Amino acid sequence: MPGAGEIPGIAGPLHQPGAAAASKAAVSAPVTTRQIVHFDGLCLGNVERGPDGEIWYAEACLRVPGLESRLRVSAHYALGFDDLVAFFGQLAADWRGWRGERTYESLEGDLRLAATHDGMCGSRSSSDTSQPDGWSVTAVIRLDPGEEMSHAAEGVAALLSSAP
Repeated sequence: MPGAGEIPGIAGPLHQPGAAAASKAAVSAPVTTRQIVHFDGLCLGNVERGPDGEIWYAEACLRVPGLESRLRVSAHYALGFDDLVAFFGQLAADWRGWRGERTYESLEGDLRLAATHDGMCGSRSSSDTSQPDGWSVTAVIRLDPGEEMSHAAEGVAALLSSAP
């Protein structure tokens, strides 16, 4: 059960101390929120917002036995991360399962999530890449449908919503 000032699926406090004061004092400086949403081996956090509150970047990390990768993902110029929030929201809404694969891919193609759910157990493949710089990481992570997926979707929405 989360403590006061916490949201399910998000580790740590809702706001970085002094972030609001820093954004008012230096209007042109970006503000980074260090909230982390984590489930199984996928983490999202370290959201960087511009002076008007729009999201510029978020960090995605993949942690599986023997491997940890981090990637700074650029927000879509028109959507921010609303499409990623919608992706997780739809996965949670369809907790009974669906046919085939559902995918999310970031604007620059450096983060790709693919989800399948046969009605018994959900799984998600996460891929980070720095191509054309030359590296790519892929892993399968599992989330149970229902409450676990709902908490993940709520955490992603709270972290990556368009409004600051």
